Amino acid sequence: MMTKHLLLLAIALMVPMTVSAQNTKQIPLPPSQNPRNADLPVSAAVWAGDTLYVSGWLDPEIHTHPDTQSQTVGILKDLQRFLESQKLTLGDVVMVRVYLGGDPAKDGKMDVAGMAAGYSQFFGTKDQPSKPARTTVQVVLPAAARGGLVEIDLIAVRPK
Repeated sequence: MMTKHLLLLAIALMVPMTVSAQNTKQIPLPPSQNPRNADLPVSAAVWAGDTLYVSGWLDPEIHTHPDTQSQTVGILKDLQRFLESQKLTLGDVVMVRVYLGGDPAKDGKMDVAGMAAGYSQFFGTKDQPSKPARTTVQVVLPAAARGGLVEIDLIAVRPK
């Protein structure tokens, strides 16, 4: 009898995993995030049900935006366009993670104030009052060699 219960429990635990795997959709990287059209083992985002998980995003104009504030604005504008392609808005964003690299112009320190100045143009405004949860951490960015000072990923939920 105990074996039968364990078998039923194992089946019950596996069913949700199977269903959730069947309800995912991978979105390929747009040209702004993959300008060389390289065959990379990453998606721009993945839909899981009504939730969109967006990979880390860099400023597509990284070479003309030399500071954290302008890169934050560049990233959020590009993410806004990407969300629109998925029929979402920044108002649908529920979680944002910001990864700040050290800014050589600030003695290698991260520019939290610059990020906040760029970020606040998109969230908590009169036109877009949503204030998603946010985590900000200092990291060594792989794009730092190309001038990258900030990377942002996010989670958005399709409205019902």
